[in-house]
Amino acid sequence: MGIFERIADAIFRMAMGDSKKRWFYTPFAAFLFLCFLSLFFIGAYFTDRWLNLPAVVYLPWNLILGLILLAPGALLIVWTWAQFLMARGTPVPINPPKKLITTGLYAYSRNPMMLGLFLVFFGVGILTGSPSLTFFFSPLCVFIFYVQITGVEEREMELKFGRAYLDYKQRVPRFFPKLVKGK
Repeated sequence: MGIFERIADAIFRMAMGDSKKRWFYTPFAAFLFLCFLSLFFIGAYFTDRWLNLPAVVYLPWNLILGLILLAPGALLIVWTWAQFLMARGTPVPINPPKKLITTGLYAYSRNPMMLGLFLVFFGVGILTGSPSLTFFFSPLCVFIFYVQITGVEEREMELKFGRAYLDYKQRVPRFFPKLVKGK
């Protein structure tokens, strides 16, 4: 069993374990996730300073484009959190909803929250004019989460939901919704 399979199995065991423990550890896991995300922004800030990279600011275009990405990205994150909470779970892998969510935004993307996160990262990079956030740390974030989702999360979802998830996976794209519905 490879590392991704072992991680997926461990998350599956935690998610199926004692409810009181899951709710106790959920804020801690969410805090660690937010700390991890903040490292990208902090890293970009110091990389820009260390390499003496000038801010790429073309007013008002960076404001317009940055907000065009940031606003829908933040909305996707908030909306998906609300869907998880209404399903009596959280997006934190150790405390997920008991049922597979396939409605709302999840009818169009299996990972609308990650799509929102990617939009926020690129939006903040463009809005602040940070070359390293826009061209290095945002793509790095996308790559890391792509590996995590394909290597761990999807395996854990298959363990948890079986055939229902496999069917859902066949119908719905991972990140980007299909622009035209196929037959």
